Parts: sequence; structure tokens; C-alpha cells
Amino acid sequence: MKNNFFIYILLFVLSISFSPAFADDLSLARQYIQKAKTATIVEQSYDYMNEARKLLEKEYENSPTNVEVLMSLSEVWQLIGDRQQAKIYIIKAYNIKPYDKYVQKAMGDFYFSFQEYNTALEYYKLALATGLLEDYETNVKTAKCYEKLGDLENAQLYYKICNYVNPSSQITKNKVNEYESMNRPDDSETLEKAKYKYLFKSKPKSETEKTTEETDDIILRLNNI
Repeated sequence: MKNNFFIYILLFVLSISFSPAFADDLSLARQYIQKAKTATIVEQSYDYMNEARKLLEKEYENSPTNVEVLMSLSEVWQLIGDRQQAKIYIIKAYNIKPYDKYVQKAMGDFYFSFQEYNTALEYYKLALATGLLEDYETNVKTAKCYEKLGDLENAQLYYKICNYVNPSSQITKNKVNEYESMNRPDDSETLEKAKYKYLFKSKPKSETEKTTEETDDIILRLNNI
């Protein structure tokens, strides 16, 4: 009995010793990811990515089934531009929690970042149905997918949802107004031109993953993709 008591004490000490370290490393890695996204110098961005990758790979060795670590590793590789590595980690996360709304959204983000908009749509709509119906960014990215695919009717619908979810976003309001002006009977030519604008819009190097930015910042960033 006495031995069991000391074992419990030891386990308790170990838990409070290692858990904060894990949380700190993961938190620090997330900070590096955010810095990589906002860095204006390419070399600096890659330095942040590598720092995040090192921390996350260490945590992955210690906890290979931690979904948050897996999703973050996938995000880093997405930023680096390595589709194969990014897919390995997001698929592992999805296999562990296929019904988790955040994992479903992360799957959508993965395909979105590599311009596979049809597949991204499947996962975004799944995440919306699972519990992210009022999540602003998921709706924004769903609208963006429809824009990229030239389906402006559904793009308009999801921008209206975005406007409902966050009525304070002026950019979303502008998008809704833009689509409403396109849909006037005498604007059929403008609407047709808009389809080609979104279908053939060029994609510079950019980041796409969800952050804690203000919603207008998210829209601005996505519009540059």
C-alpha cells in the first residue's frame, strides 16, 4: 500500500512536470507558424517554419497520436509547400478523429492550400454540417472555393452566410454587394466576365491556414490567394 502511494506521487509529479512543457512547446510552435505567415521576408518566414517544425517533430516523437500536433505539422508542411509531407500528417489526424469538425476543416484547409478546390469543398461542407455552421472562416473558405470553381451563385450564398455570422465585416458586406450588383438583369455581361476573373485568377505564394487574426484580415489574406 505504501509503495502504491509513492507511485501515485511520482506519477503526479511527472504529469505536472511534463504537461506544461508539452503545452509550451506546442504553443511556441503555433507562434512560429503565425510569424511565418505574417513575415514579409521570405528567408525569415522559412526560419520560423523550420523552428516550428523542429518543435512539432519532437512532440510528435513523444506523442504520435496527438491530433493537434499532427494538424500543426501538416500546416507547417503546407506553408513549406511539400504536399506529400503535409498529407501524411493530416491523414493521420483524420484517421484518429474522422468525425471531429476541426479535423474535417483542417482536411479542407490542406486541399485548399494546394488548389484542390472540389475536394476542399467536400471537407468544408462536412465540417459545416458537423458543427462549424457558424464558423466565419469555414464559410469564407467555402465561398472562396466556389469562386475558384466559377460557381458564383453558391459563392454569393456563402458570403451572405459570412455576413450573417459576422455583420461587422465590411469586406464581407462589400462582397455581398458586389454579387448583388452582378445579378442585375442588365449586368449579364459583367457576371460572365466575373466568372472568368475567378476561374483564371493567378495564385501567388501565400499561406491559408486558420489563425487568430481579425476576420477582415482573414478575408484580405484569402483574397490574395
